[in-house]
Amino acid sequence: MEFENLEKKINRLDKDIEALRRVKHYLSNKDEINEISDTLNKERQVYADELYLGDGKAYTELMEIIEELMDKELVKEDQIELLEDIRKIYGRKSPNVTKKSYGLNAWFKFLQVQCEWIENENRDWSTLIIKGITPKDNN
Repeated sequence: MEFENLEKKINRLDKDIEALRRVKHYLSNKDEINEISDTLNKERQVYADELYLGDGKAYTELMEIIEELMDKELVKEDQIELLEDIRKIYGRKSPNVTKKSYGLNAWFKFLQVQCEWIENENRDWSTLIIKGITPKDNN
């Protein structure tokens, strides 16, 4: 994926920032810790800006695909292909790099896509039907 390295950098920075937040309670050099944390936050923001820069274009491209799939029953293979398409178009694994969810449900929530999952007793994989899209204003 195009932005996999950026995702990893942001995740590492998030862990470092969280660790600094925790140790601040136990160490006396709080000002120095705050300064380092601020620097890491600024670095993280630069990477995040770069990561999400193309989301508007990606959203438009993906909505064309989603609209073609509306009201169709999508089985396992279709769902896997759709998830791969979403990741390829956005260039990253997760819709929100800070959160650990990266499956279709996470992407649909991010994209404001309404769907229905139909459980199949004879199969271990539910069927997906895309019901609608709430257009995003902030792309």
